[in-house]
Amino acid sequence: MRKLLFCLTVFLVLSLSLSSFGASQDNYLPLTEGMTWKFQHTFLDFKTQKQVAAAKSIKENLAPVALQGVKVVPQVFSFYQPADQLKQKAKSFIVEDASGFQVVARQSLNESKPTFIPEKFYILKFPLTKGASWIQTAGGLTIKNTVESRDETVQVPAGTFKHCLLVKKLYFHKKNPEHAVQEGLFWFAPDVGNVKVIIKNTPENKEIIQELVSFKK
Repeated sequence: MRKLLFCLTVFLVLSLSLSSFGASQDNYLPLTEGMTWKFQHTFLDFKTQKQVAAAKSIKENLAPVALQGVKVVPQVFSFYQPADQLKQKAKSFIVEDASGFQVVARQSLNESKPTFIPEKFYILKFPLTKGASWIQTAGGLTIKNTVESRDETVQVPAGTFKHCLLVKKLYFHKKNPEHAVQEGLFWFAPDVGNVKVIIKNTPENKEIIQELVSFKK
């Protein structure tokens, strides 16, 4: 009887600890068909913090498809600047594997078929524990990703989100791997996904803030 009570007590303590720690690591990037997110973008002068421009964007998950025998989720990204003028539209093909959430191909509005990415590019890579990191390349830059926290509270126009994952991204030119040219902070809420981004680009004297305005499951 004592052994049973001890096991129940341990189970309860572990359950409380895990629930306060945050969501399962595969819940930070929902790939549910039809899920849609709307964002606002604010462009600031990095030195004066004065707003210099604004934009909006929409992301939507489409029905899964097969690419080279792999089941992937197409995610459409539409960027508007000004808010009523479509400036860019692209599609990313995302798969969740044992290592994380990976973009395997991309397709622009003018392309008839997806272009596969030669190197693995992870939006989030497991394990998503504090201090975990991974390095990858994109657009001629080396990106160092580090999990800073899994218990952030974030307030955006769409609401207040608790137990958020915070990933810090540092961008380096390959010729100068010691000094980051850009810094990004990305917050992901459980069962919602990306809710906020802050990008600081000091060489261009620019800061971009992206915030979730609404989402639909």
